[in-house]
Amino acid sequence: MDITLDEERWQLPDETSLMEALAQVSDKAQSKGCFVTRLTVGGRTVTDRDLEPSFLAQKGADVSTVDAVSRSLRTIMSDAAATMARFSMQLKQDGEALVGPLRAGRGGFAALDGWLGRLADYAEIAVAGRTQGLPETGVTRALPWIQELVDARQAADPVRLADILEYELLPALGN
Repeated sequence: MDITLDEERWQLPDETSLMEALAQVSDKAQSKGCFVTRLTVGGRTVTDRDLEPSFLAQKGADVSTVDAVSRSLRTIMSDAAATMARFSMQLKQDGEALVGPLRAGRGGFAALDGWLGRLADYAEIAVAGRTQGLPETGVTRALPWIQELVDARQAADPVRLADILEYELLPALGN
């Protein structure tokens, strides 16, 4: 089986499983601080949905080639900066729409829960960017307030939720 990762090439015995080959590809990419962003097996583009046991059990003789392209997390995060800024602004707008109903005691917990899930995704990506030396975002500075928001949600305290959103978290978003 012929393996290519970026510009590096090597061969594995034909009896090697595709799972073993992909593990090597992933390990080599990780050792360079990179993630595999595009994968072709036997000339066919592969997505994460293809990575099922029957597919991974194939032998090198069956697939013949594995071609992978990787990128550093820093590059991925840099390229995503504009998208992240738009996402942050959308989170801020959606969060602002939650404050009124919470203050008025009209519930809004289901909408808040969905918003919290999106905020958690955004915070996870922002923290990953910080580990790669990218600039700090408002949400990384506001991380302690996210736990406060979760605690207020568990207590079903709509006024505290509105206060944390309006005065702590939302001002940090978009910065």
